[in-house]
Amino acid sequence: MMSHRLICLLVLLFVIGCKDRTRNEYDDTVIDREKIDKVFGHDVSQVLFDHLYVVLDSISYARLKKDESWKKTYAAIDKGLPNFESIDSATTSCYLRGHEHSIELLGPNNEYGEPVGKSGIGFSLRNQGEHFHLGLVPKLKQAKTSYLSISDTVEGTFSKKSTTWFKAFYSPSSGTALHTWYAFYNPAFLDSLYQTQHQEYSRKAFLNKSNDTKHLFEGINSIDMTCTLQDYQRIVHEMRLLGCKLIENKENVLTIASGDVFITISSCNTIEYSRINNIKCELNALDSSMTKLGNITITNSGRESIWNLKKLHKNN
Repeated sequence: MMSHRLICLLVLLFVIGCKDRTRNEYDDTVIDREKIDKVFGHDVSQVLFDHLYVVLDSISYARLKKDESWKKTYAAIDKGLPNFESIDSATTSCYLRGHEHSIELLGPNNEYGEPVGKSGIGFSLRNQGEHFHLGLVPKLKQAKTSYLSISDTVEGTFSKKSTTWFKAFYSPSSGTALHTWYAFYNPAFLDSLYQTQHQEYSRKAFLNKSNDTKHLFEGINSIDMTCTLQDYQRIVHEMRLLGCKLIENKENVLTIASGDVFITISSCNTIEYSRINNIKCELNALDSSMTKLGNITITNSGRESIWNLKKLHKNN
């Protein structure tokens, strides 16, 4: 028979082993999050970048509208829905159309009352095998979260008939200067807009008639932005919940893939508001020109075009 001392020793070792296993099971440093994401990330909503907007100062916006040479060569530019009309001196916001992406540029006296420097990024969502309906909700990696918990439905009117365009989801973010929203789009909206039937909604289908491949602008490759700590945490968490792939994590600068566009986001505790610094675009043809539109500089090199917005924020 084992001695009392030996039994006590075995019990003690067993208890210590259980504690070690428990500690290892819940130790965040030893969890392989990449493997977890592969296992549980397959059922999240598919997310793709759709478009962005930036509010320009009066000088930059005036230069944009007056530069006929740049407008003629760089991108198809219009007033937006419903007729995609050409811009004029009274236009307070305009759209640059690419193959699958668009850029919305607002003047300081825009109809939305947005202040200079403010920006936003819109994404499209799709649930595998689920058609559009008003009850759609994003499929996230974590349930019962406050992120993406608010929704709005936007409609368009054609021939006096109103049709739902999209249902957008966003997170509580009062006071932010960089909005992010994620939307399910309705193919019936395209039916009403173009008077043809569409089985599904796609970015390409929406931009097909307004995009002109004779212009240089093809689409957006990457967006670089600097955020307040609060906005940084919100945007990074939204993308993680939607299974966006982390490309690089270097010195508090994250690069995340949102479908075909890379989002580089850094945090800063000294800036007054979050902002988009640079937009890197793809061109349809080779070009080596540089255009200055007030506080915006657009530099083309080969098939790449970089929009530098830093001066816009520096002067505002």
